Amino acid sequence: MTEPATGASGRRSGRVRIARFGPLEVLAVLLPVLTVAALALVRPVDEPPVLLPPTAAPLSRTTLVCPSAVPRTGTVALANADGVRGELEIRLRADETQAIDGTARTGLKASYVAQAEGELAAGLVGTRYGDRAATACAAPQPEQWFTGVGAAAEHSSTLELVNPDGGPAVADVTVLGPDGPLEVPALRGVTVPGGRTLRFDLSEVVPSRDELALQVLVSRGRLGVHVVDEVDEVGRGVRTRDWLPAQGEPDTSAYLLGLGGKSGDRTLVVANPGDSEARVGIEVITKESQFAPADLDEIRVPPHSTKTVDLTELLADRATQGATGLVLDATTPVTAGLRTVARGDVSHAVAGGRIVERAALSLPSGPSRLVLGGADGVGVATYVVRDEDGAEIARERVELTPGVGTRIKLPSDGALLDLSVQRSSIIAAVEVGPPGLAVLPLSELVVDARVPDVRPALR
Repeated sequence: MTEPATGASGRRSGRVRIARFGPLEVLAVLLPVLTVAALALVRPVDEPPVLLPPTAAPLSRTTLVCPSAVPRTGTVALANADGVRGELEIRLRADETQAIDGTARTGLKASYVAQAEGELAAGLVGTRYGDRAATACAAPQPEQWFTGVGAAAEHSSTLELVNPDGGPAVADVTVLGPDGPLEVPALRGVTVPGGRTLRFDLSEVVPSRDELALQVLVSRGRLGVHVVDEVDEVGRGVRTRDWLPAQGEPDTSAYLLGLGGKSGDRTLVVANPGDSEARVGIEVITKESQFAPADLDEIRVPPHSTKTVDLTELLADRATQGATGLVLDATTPVTAGLRTVARGDVSHAVAGGRIVERAALSLPSGPSRLVLGGADGVGVATYVVRDEDGAEIARERVELTPGVGTRIKLPSDGALLDLSVQRSSIIAAVEVGPPGLAVLPLSELVVDARVPDVRPALR
């Protein structure tokens, strides 16, 4: 504080020194005021930002992986569901091209990778087949389940990993048994070099007499994954092989279609990958109804394990004769597979994916039947069969009713099946044979790619 001046007379002077503000002091006062005024002019966002789902765009590139052949299955059939013509790039067996005009059939025993671009990519389907065995060629998936594999002398399975790309791919395989997960170092962190195929005989890497389940997770790159299942009946001289179809993620509801028309040994395997016990009920689907057998108890599957049930007597009973499939209703998501050994031939019915709009399949040569079930409402399914040149040879509309199954004989000279669904959704499979029986579950036809919603964000 400034002291007043004192004169000679001893009186204090009345003059006072006044302080002046500089530029810094003025800014220190004005800046907070201007900031508050600017913030007052900003209007809050009326609606918070939302996350939008991916949008659909026409599929412009796709890759199909066909497994190596088993004995007498050296044919690969490829076609486009919409009849689009063009050339495929063959990445395995060698870098070459193959023309598609109708259905193209190739004799080949090694694993086979085909890539399509442009209009040919949407709706490309393929099948490897031969005597008593068949499997669909599929696009690589990040996760797949195989339920009911074997690792013993009488029942063994071989896991095949195909890398369709030039760089290495890595997969982790989890093995579940009746007592829980099994430690299998040979199947952890499996690296598949680019353009290579690796095979693992489960009877060598994880010998066991139990029924097992495999989960294959691809953590790097892409892999085509297939399993060949073999039954060698000691003493009878019967040795038979077929592919065990893959399943997607576990679900609380599973439809296993394609039981064939012959009686045989039926083995159901259920896998529970969850942390809680699964209680599973079973119903049988026939062309008249869907019902739960009175003398069949609920199946209890401990966490992270498998459970095996013999259904031979149940499916040989007069009440279940002509059954088209099974329905499993579980309290927690499971996977399941039914293995049938009849007249020296093995086949598999697995939990199929739900078809909402359309499915297609390149048909193997010979007799085949379309099996439908699991309709979630009254609707209509229309199937079209084309020959090897792409000409339509059969078309039929089928009324869909919940709680019943349908088995339809297809033309033996059919090369392509196109199935569309309206006002409902269904589960579908194709039974191939005789000779023998192979079951090919159908899945939703991929014609669009999913493009994520990407927008600039403020930091």
